[in-house]
Amino acid sequence: MAIKGKIRSNPNIRGKTSVGNQITAQTLKLGSIALSDLTDVNAQGQTDGAMLIYDQNTASYVVTPTIENENTVISGGLY
Repeated sequence: MAIKGKIRSNPNIRGKTSVGNQITAQTLKLGSIALSDLTDVNAQGQTDGAMLIYDQNTASYVVTPTIENENTVISGGLY
């Protein structure tokens, strides 16, 4: 994923930098970003009703239509 940026001129902001110093962005605005752009998400297999489940073996989130882990608890709250 490539990230493009723009620096806009603002007369109210002034600053200096010297060797060894760097300018750091305080706010980052991104356009449209997809779930599959995230490095720790395996979004293959997206289907209607699928969900993200964390897979400790791959240290990533995977898309799955079923839950096959007995350690998973889904709490819908109290009604």
